[in-house]
Amino acid sequence: MRRFVFTLIFSVLAAGAMAATPNPSEGIDALLAADWQAHKLAPNAPASDEVLVRRLYLDVVGRIPTYRETEAFLGSKEPNKRAALIDKLLASEGYVQHFFNFWADLLRAQSRGEAAGSTTGSAYVNFIKDSLRSNKPYDQFVRELVGAQGRPWDNGAIGYYKRDRGMPLDNTANTVRVFLGTRIECAQCHNHPFDKWTQMQFYQIAAFTYGVDTGYYQAGKLGVARELIYAEQKKLRATMDASKGSADPALKAQQEQLRDHYGHMQETLNMTGNPLATTMIGFHPKNLQLPHDYKYADAKPKAVIAPGTIMGPPAETITLQGYAAWMTSPDNPRFTKVIVNRLWKKVFGLGLIEPVDEILDGTAATNPALMAYLEDYLRGLHYDMKAYLRTLLNTQAYQRCTSREEFAAGLTCHFTGPVLRRMTAEQMWDSFVTLITPSPDLPDLPLRKDTEMRLLGARKMNDAIEALTPEEMFEGARTAAETYRRQAAEMKALQKQMTEARATDDTEAIKALGRKTKELQVSALKAVNDSILIPAVNKLAARHSPAAPIRNVMMLGGDVEINMSKVEIPGYDLPAGTQAWLSEQSEAAASMMQNEMQYFGIPDKDRKNYLKQRLSLSKDWHRAADIESPAPRGHYLREFGQSDRELIDNPNADASIPQALDLMNGQLMPPVLAPCSQVMLAVHKSPYPDQQMEAAYLALLSRKPTAKERALWLKAQEQGLTSIEDLIYALINTQQFIFIQ
Repeated sequence: MRRFVFTLIFSVLAAGAMAATPNPSEGIDALLAADWQAHKLAPNAPASDEVLVRRLYLDVVGRIPTYRETEAFLGSKEPNKRAALIDKLLASEGYVQHFFNFWADLLRAQSRGEAAGSTTGSAYVNFIKDSLRSNKPYDQFVRELVGAQGRPWDNGAIGYYKRDRGMPLDNTANTVRVFLGTRIECAQCHNHPFDKWTQMQFYQIAAFTYGVDTGYYQAGKLGVARELIYAEQKKLRATMDASKGSADPALKAQQEQLRDHYGHMQETLNMTGNPLATTMIGFHPKNLQLPHDYKYADAKPKAVIAPGTIMGPPAETITLQGYAAWMTSPDNPRFTKVIVNRLWKKVFGLGLIEPVDEILDGTAATNPALMAYLEDYLRGLHYDMKAYLRTLLNTQAYQRCTSREEFAAGLTCHFTGPVLRRMTAEQMWDSFVTLITPSPDLPDLPLRKDTEMRLLGARKMNDAIEALTPEEMFEGARTAAETYRRQAAEMKALQKQMTEARATDDTEAIKALGRKTKELQVSALKAVNDSILIPAVNKLAARHSPAAPIRNVMMLGGDVEINMSKVEIPGYDLPAGTQAWLSEQSEAAASMMQNEMQYFGIPDKDRKNYLKQRLSLSKDWHRAADIESPAPRGHYLREFGQSDRELIDNPNADASIPQALDLMNGQLMPPVLAPCSQVMLAVHKSPYPDQQMEAAYLALLSRKPTAKERALWLKAQEQGLTSIEDLIYALINTQQFIFIQ
């Protein structure tokens, strides 16, 4: 009864608030105020400009502001400077980099993962970043992921399905969890013990995508060439069967040799197609059967299941695109609710519903009227995520001091202000990048170009292979197989010698045999390269230009796609849009560095050396979004708790001893304290000790020191901590630096 009364109060107050406040940020504040009034709560005090500028940079672009950015904001007298800063940050490249990390955790995006491969993985990462950069509507973003088909150089969204290659049922569970906030994985094996989902429903929803082909791609001309080899093998088997009674050893030896030869021909085609093996998503309707041990009365074991939706209206068509349309429909009861809640949590620190991905029919938001309002608002925005975030960030509630209490499971948060949080791994790393780099949001242009060249090389290799006829490929495989067969015999002998050398611990022999083994492997690659790939590339090139034939170019081995991208063929260039973007960003970087030198007062005679040092630091200190996804093991990002992106949304923001040791004794401090680092440039911009102390506080905490802190620093100086570097080191190791206040 009490819940009913509260809900009624919320509804009445909300109706009045909405009529009086057309501004959506004010509407949200009104609904929160009604909730506080009903629960006899007072809102937190308004946050100061010093607190808010740091919070906004961390929440929107994922890093602390630079000294210069803080100085500009605090010094501004514009009455609407907070709203202007929010607009500026949402329009920046920093927004793309920060929110990529958010989506990469949810979508388990890996740039070089084993499942997707480097080509498709890199294209997937680019797809997410480009979607954020263009502010693609959320429903369109999800439709493109769930309905993805094709090749990575045309459609990077196929990385979504490649991420679960060979696991279609797991992909179904992941899709429903990420986009509908519902855990149905238990229903894969039996009716859900704690929710309404049945095993039948799980198989009905899984049937939509069961025909998505995520396996190794060996089709096209390669597939036809394989069929030619299979036909030859079939003839050979028939001959061998007919001659089973023959006692002629020469005939048997010849047949065995021929059988090995066809096996080696298949192997050469494998080597040809391996670089492209994870670069195709297709859809081929396929029957999904219930498991053999299905035990419920509504169907028999191994029954074929037709696709069917599990909530909301039925799909209009029983196709992959129909499934994607149903998933993202405004009428789907969970689709809008889940993204509204996820982005609310991103801004305020907790969701209106917790956990965000375990919503049941009986689950109620902590503020039902607010949840309903936000869902209607996002639908009205046509799923414009930036516009939605802008509204949340402009609320008075967000711009209040943080709530410091810990909201354990079962406790209700009424959002009298945002929740105090530790920085994520990426925010911590990117904040160090900011202390080091005066212009931290500049994207890693060499990385972007490398990714585009990899995709270009893969497309070129695919088109070259497709330029050959199956018969030409068959003959190329026959030629390469001769070399491969001889090398296989040599390799067997080397392996035997290696075993003997290891048994006697003969290190010199082991090294020599290792070199010979590597030479044989390279020789095998070269045979395929010379017999299939070079003729293929020359045939493709001849279609576009009568240029001299390509010779002696090794395309297999190492980074194949990059090797292929170096083979110049007219028409296979970086897209004009990509070239323009790279050129624009390169010019912006040069302009920013000139601007930096002017702002920090670098003398003309020192500018050449400054640029040299800045470029040297920039090579090693890129934003987390521009580092391999996830970062390699042992990287500071992993030490700070970055997700391995194997499971959905599994970063770890808890403190740990390794993190503390990294901050105190690791190799993060030397570049921070380098002469041309952003923080040291800011400090030395001022000649006086008091001003240098202020600069250090502004660069790290976005505020000036208090009188008490000044007194503590004077006392520390009396005890021997006399350098500004000591102060910076101490501030980095405080909770104030690590937390988003």
